[in-house]
Amino acid sequence: MATADKISESYSTISNSNDFLINGRLQIVFDMETSDPDDFITLLFLLGHPMVHLKAVTIVPGTPDQIGFLRYVLDRFNRSDLSLGVFNMNAKPALSKFHLKIYENTSIKESTEALDGSNVLLKHCDEKTILICGGPLKNVAKAIQTGQFKLGRLVAQGGFAGDNIVPEEKRLSKFNGRITCPTFNLGADIKAAKIVLDYNGIKEKFFVSKNVCHGILYTKDTHKQLEKIKDKSQSLQEIYHVMSICFKKPGKNGKAFHDPLTACCAIDLSIGQWKDVQLYMDEKTKEWGSIISENPNIKIIVDYDHEKFLSTLFAYV
Repeated sequence: MATADKISESYSTISNSNDFLINGRLQIVFDMETSDPDDFITLLFLLGHPMVHLKAVTIVPGTPDQIGFLRYVLDRFNRSDLSLGVFNMNAKPALSKFHLKIYENTSIKESTEALDGSNVLLKHCDEKTILICGGPLKNVAKAIQTGQFKLGRLVAQGGFAGDNIVPEEKRLSKFNGRITCPTFNLGADIKAAKIVLDYNGIKEKFFVSKNVCHGILYTKDTHKQLEKIKDKSQSLQEIYHVMSICFKKPGKNGKAFHDPLTACCAIDLSIGQWKDVQLYMDEKTKEWGSIISENPNIKIIVDYDHEKFLSTLFAYV
């Protein structure tokens, strides 16, 4: 697996990524949800990655069960100093049942110790920061609506590139023949998604879309690879623990890793192959697609390097 030094060697091929480095670490903020474990695995990954300085975390919606759980995890990593922001603390409980199994012998109390998510983003995002989004874009849109939000690079999980964008040999069979497709993170708050797409105060926007990320599986073979190096860092130990619980479910042979791929691409853009497109929503079907345009609004992923992905995912000092 790659060390931090090996990963940093690839930066000469990535446009302007050095702009986000301070003291050898990328300045990153993570916006997440907890309906699925892969956002949480991404948080564990970012908390211990040797190339990352995690500046803040924001949550959608940001309910007391989510806050309490994440506060407990931040304490485990000695990062209780980390700013935690939420969109709506009064929403219905949003922590999935799977999360409750992770530390099942520990009593984790609910908490309201969190700030407004948009204020956290306004404070910690700037032109030297990368924002990774693993859920609906509610916090980002709210920050944008203040008129003061500035960001160097957004790397978001969501969107879709169809047959008109992706070469035939790189298409997932499940999406053959499709130009548009539903995508949860954008469809969950269409207004927020459009606000983010239309906003010019974000220098670069990269979308890790389902035409690629739906082909990413953490398998039992991947788990065996991690087992050999899991003691190299706390993050790797915790990811191994979470995935061990996941594989206890009868018949479970793999877990989709949409958000970990997104975070790995944020660290090393050369993991992905990207195309400049206009990401749009079909107003009739409410499905999302991409077209080649003279005025592209994002770069969208059309393929990825599996070995580079794993090397970044399992990196240690």
